[in-house]
Amino acid sequence: MIAYDFSNKVALVIGGTSGIGLATARLFARAGAGVVLAARGEAAGQAARAALEAEGAKVLFVPTDVGDEASVKHAVEATVQHFGRLDFAVNSAGMGDMAPLEKTNQDVWDRVMAINARGVWLAMRYQIPAMLASGGGAIVNISSIFGQAGKAENHAYVASKHAVVGLTRSVALEYATRGIRVNALCAGVTRTPSMRQAEAYVPDIVQALVAEHPMQRMATEEEVAGAAVWLCSDGAGYVTGVPLPVDGGFLAA
Repeated sequence: MIAYDFSNKVALVIGGTSGIGLATARLFARAGAGVVLAARGEAAGQAARAALEAEGAKVLFVPTDVGDEASVKHAVEATVQHFGRLDFAVNSAGMGDMAPLEKTNQDVWDRVMAINARGVWLAMRYQIPAMLASGGGAIVNISSIFGQAGKAENHAYVASKHAVVGLTRSVALEYATRGIRVNALCAGVTRTPSMRQAEAYVPDIVQALVAEHPMQRMATEEEVAGAAVWLCSDGAGYVTGVPLPVDGGFLAA
């Protein structure tokens, strides 16, 4: 793992209490950054905060619903109030859907789009002014391989993740000369808690998805998190507006 020095920097990770988000928060903390975990579940948030604090992290948990503008605004304000600045943001909250088109539910569509697409838009809307006030920064939006490819029976998820890529590119262009870089991660199948649960309930579907990846395995949470942290580092200082695949070759096939 590459060593970074993020001393005196602050990272806000939305969806930071489990999976890729928590792995990313942990890497930021190990590099010396102050970390804010923003997510809905109070119990999971306090457990994640305690786990990172036990590793020596400077960490704050803020209950946050990315589908609610006031909640997102509060998460950014709490970050600045607690740590005095905001340098990095990783927007990792998300949810999915699965149904044939003729059986889809509009309420599900609306909720998926609200969390995955509008949630990223809301997050950046409040993160960017805070970063400008801090002298600049970097944002990573967690998209998916299905932000650049289609997938049957996952219409809302695929549409929302394509929206994340479009938002990322557009906002990156707006702030390219103002010290803020914005990139997306298009993650392939990753061994997160939800994917482990899917393995237990629909193993054939998961195995088929893994088989579509040329490396024939899932990514670890740490592999995806490592790419997110790199995109925030000086090593990626000339990288903006990129939907970066971390996908075991899926999009190359």
